[in-house]
Amino acid sequence: MNDERSETTENAVAASSQRPTVIASFSGYTPPFNPVPLVERMVASVPPKYLMGLKQVVLTNSGALSRKLRRSVTKARKRKGRVVEVGGRYHPAWHGKRAWIEIFVDNKLRGVEQSWWLKIGYIRETALAGVLFHEIGHHIHATTHPEYRDKEDVADTWKRKLNGQYFRSQHPLVRAFAYPLRPLLQLIARFLKAKTAQ
Repeated sequence: MNDERSETTENAVAASSQRPTVIASFSGYTPPFNPVPLVERMVASVPPKYLMGLKQVVLTNSGALSRKLRRSVTKARKRKGRVVEVGGRYHPAWHGKRAWIEIFVDNKLRGVEQSWWLKIGYIRETALAGVLFHEIGHHIHATTHPEYRDKEDVADTWKRKLNGQYFRSQHPLVRAFAYPLRPLLQLIARFLKAKTAQ
C-alpha cells in the first residue's frame, strides 16, 4: 500500500516537473485581468507527455519586443505577417536551450480590453485558450507527433483537440447549456475576433 502511495507521489512530482512554468513579463502594459492563473490551469489540462521539453510560457505584450523584432516579419501559411501583430510564437529547442512559448496578451485582447465581456471567466479563457493551445500544438508537432502536413494546420488540429478537452473538463454545464445557444455564441465569437483583428 505504501509502495503504491509513494509511486503515485513520484508520478505526480514527475508530471509537475515536466510542466512549463507560466511567467508574466509585461512592459508598459497592464492586462485587464491576471492571465497567469488561467494559463496555468490550461497548461495543467494538457497531458504531461505533450509538454516534455517545454520550459515556459511567457505572457507578454508586443511593446516588450525589441525594436529589431518589432520590425521583423514571420511567415505562416505562405503569408508574411509582422511579428508585432501575432498572438503568439513557439520557440523550438535550440543550442541546448529548451523550447518555450510567447503569448502576446495585448494582441489577443486588442479592442476588447474595456469590454464587459471580460468580466466573465469563460470569455477570458476563450480569449487566450486558442493561441495557447495552437502554440502547444506546434510543440507537440516538433517533439512527439511529427506529421507531413503544413505545420499551421497540424497546430490548429491540436488546438481544437486540446481546447475541446479543456472546456469539456472545466465547464461541463456550459457545454450542456451552450448547445441551443450556439448561434448566439458563434456571433459573439465572431464579434470578438473582428474586434481583436482591428
